[in-house]
Parts: sequence; structure tokens; C-alpha cells
Amino acid sequence: MPSASVCAAAGRLDIEAESATASASEPVPDPQSRTLRLERPKWSLRAGPGSAETDFVNRRRGGWLRAHAIALSLAHLTLPGGCSCGGPGGAGANADASTHSESGLRDGPEVRRDGRAGGDAELPCVDALPVDILWVVDNSHSMREEQNNLAANFPRLVQTLTNPPDSNRDGEPDYPPVTDLRLGIVSTDLGVGMYTGIVNCDAEGDRAALIGRARTEDPACASVSLDPPFVTYDPAAPAQAEQQFSCLARLGIDGCGLEQQLEVSLRALTERAAPGEPNAGFVRDHSLLAIVLVTDEEDCSAADPSIFDPSPAAVERLGPMATRCAEHPEMLHPVTRYVNGWRALRFGDMRHNLVVAAITGVPSDLVRDPFRINYDALLADERMRYRRTPDGRNLEAACSFGGVGSAHPARRIVEAIRPFGEVRAGLVQSICATDFGPAMEAIGRLVASRLCGPII
Repeated sequence: MPSASVCAAAGRLDIEAESATASASEPVPDPQSRTLRLERPKWSLRAGPGSAETDFVNRRRGGWLRAHAIALSLAHLTLPGGCSCGGPGGAGANADASTHSESGLRDGPEVRRDGRAGGDAELPCVDALPVDILWVVDNSHSMREEQNNLAANFPRLVQTLTNPPDSNRDGEPDYPPVTDLRLGIVSTDLGVGMYTGIVNCDAEGDRAALIGRARTEDPACASVSLDPPFVTYDPAAPAQAEQQFSCLARLGIDGCGLEQQLEVSLRALTERAAPGEPNAGFVRDHSLLAIVLVTDEEDCSAADPSIFDPSPAAVERLGPMATRCAEHPEMLHPVTRYVNGWRALRFGDMRHNLVVAAITGVPSDLVRDPFRINYDALLADERMRYRRTPDGRNLEAACSFGGVGSAHPARRIVEAIRPFGEVRAGLVQSICATDFGPAMEAIGRLVASRLCGPII
């Protein structure tokens, strides 16, 4: 393999795009050869004529041609083992800064109006990135149906990632199939600290540790106990991963009802992922990381734990427990803690390798197209306002489903995902959907749109 300095030098070359040729015989690194060969990449994320990707393709064309100019300038070199500066930890190291949005996230390959992954017709992608998905699953008393829904529809996500479509019928899939996939599950229960007397809430909850042993009473899950505590997808035995996820995702409904979804997601991937901690080794350094929240409650990630004080004096001062997290944002960590914390997990040229999503308390009619969500309209909708019920003891629902249950407005969760959604790296779906299949497929498509990693 060439040294890192050789690849870095290639990335530093500042050759104008006009010097590159955009013919069908573009140079690409050949991992099987010591030289560069002229060949169109086998895998491409394609943008059809007149498609929704057109503007995106035009924006990225300059950077792509510049990459080809670099390849042309190096074509006379013979590099031992070939030079693979792309992929995980590679080509992105000298990425064109013009591909960054104002929010600091990199625009990924466009997601088509029908949700299929798409992008620059010339975007090379030989192999999909490894994918690590953290699932933050609410285990409070109202989540039985939703956990079952999630477990039943998980195969839709696997199918989307591992069996990509051929949308333009050219005989090639739209993106390379995922063959390296890890799935970790954590609950939303972080406890309530020193306070007692709150049903199902102890001091620390599950402490953002990955759940590796099935908690469901389903006899078919009795043997599911994973060490390390995450699901590893085996392309030769896909049903095994689906069965393990189904068992682990049904966490039960005896968790604390004061959920700290955002804090759990961050702790699970930072302090609880440090060496010696239970989540160590789950997320690979150069993987595509996805964070998915599944919850029917608003986030209550507490900066001031006295928000959980159940005493009569606290009730007088702060109001009912069920409304406090909505009505006292000054006692919660700011949403920016999680936006910035998530970004820090994939900083610099790895920014492309991060997506976030939630199936949560939002009206279904406002998120029908998961890739064209109007976040201003969503947050401004009356149903997304915090409003007390007539008895004053709870919050009005943002959505409900079949008389079985409802979900509170998840404003903080939407606000956390919004900066990612606006650069096509995030989405929200309604937990009030009776069928999570479309949501799971949408999340799969979102992940698929970033499988090619950073772009030069």
C-alpha cells in the first residue's frame, strides 16, 4: 500500500476542473493493480435525466472533475498496491470545502423524491461503508405496541440496505449492498438520581448501556444473549440478525417514564463507549453511523435533576411531572448539546458518515415525504405546541393511533434532527403510524444515500 503521505499529496494537488476530461473513460484507482486504469466505476449512485438530483449533481460536478484531474496527474505513477485514498479514512481527507453546508454538515448524495438514494451520476462507490446503527428505544409503560411494530418491520430496513433496487433498470443496483452491519439497542431510561417514589424509576436506569440479553418473555427469545452486546449481521444468515434484533428491541414497558432520549444517545456513544465500558467496540472508527430514536414521549434530558423531584413543594413550583419537561426547558440540557455532540462523533472529513432519524411524536400528515419535510411548518403546527389537557395533568397529543395510544409533541427531538434533515442527513417519522414498514424503509434509504462515504 502507498504511504499516507502519498495519498495526502494527491489530495493537496490543486488542479483546475477544466483540465479534467468527463468522458466515459475516467481514471479510477484499481485496487487489484499497481497502476491506475481507465474504467467507469461499477457502482454508482445515479441521477437520471430531469430527476430531482439535477441541481445537486451540478453543484458537485466541479469537485468530481477536480478529483479526476488529480487522478490524471497521477496516472503516470506506479504505486505499490495501488493508491486507495478513498473510502473510510481516505479520500475525504482532502475534501472540497464547497460541499459543506452552513450548519457544518456535508451534503450527502441526493435522496430522490421517491426516497431512493441518488446523487452524482459519476460518483464512484466500489464497496459500501460498514454501517453501525444505534437504536434508542423507549421502554416506558406506553410502548408495547410500538416495540412490537418496530420488531415486526425491522426486516424492511435490512431488505432496503442489503438488496438495493435498480431504479433505472440498467442492470446495476442503485448502490452497493451493505454486507457489514451492526445494530445496538439502548433504552431511554437513565433513572432520576436521588429521587424516589416515582413508578418504574430508580436512580440510574440502564445507564445508556447496550442491551445484549433479551428481556421479552417470548420463548423464542430465551436464548438470545449477545457478548459483545450488539447484533452483527451475517449475509449468509440474515434471519439470525432479524430474530436477534426482534428479541432485543422488545425491551418491555417497565422503564422510567421520564425518558432522556437525547442524553442516552450521546452517552451511549461517548462515555459508555470508552475502553472498559459496556459499549466499547460497537462503533467502528470509519463506519457510517446512524442514530435512530423510537419514542412516544418528549425528551427530558435533565441538566438539573431536581426536575424529577416528586415532592408536593416541587409539584407546586414546577407543576405535574408529566408536563415539566415541556414547561421547564431551563432545567434541561440545550438541544445544541446533542447536535454538536452527534457531529463530534463524525467530525472533519467523516461528517458525511452520520445520519440521524426518529420515529416519534409528530403528526403523520406533516411527514408523509420523509425527504421533503418542512421543519418550519412542522414545528409551527398547533398539534406540536405544548398544551395541557383539560384536567391540567398531562400534555395534549401530537398524534394518536387507533384509539390504542398517542404521542406527545416531540419538539426537542425534531429540533435536534432538523439541522441534519436540512442537509439530507436526517428525517423524522410518526410513531402513530400503524405500520412502521414505510418508516423503516425510509431510514434504510437515508442510510443508503451515504454508503459511498466522503466525496473529494
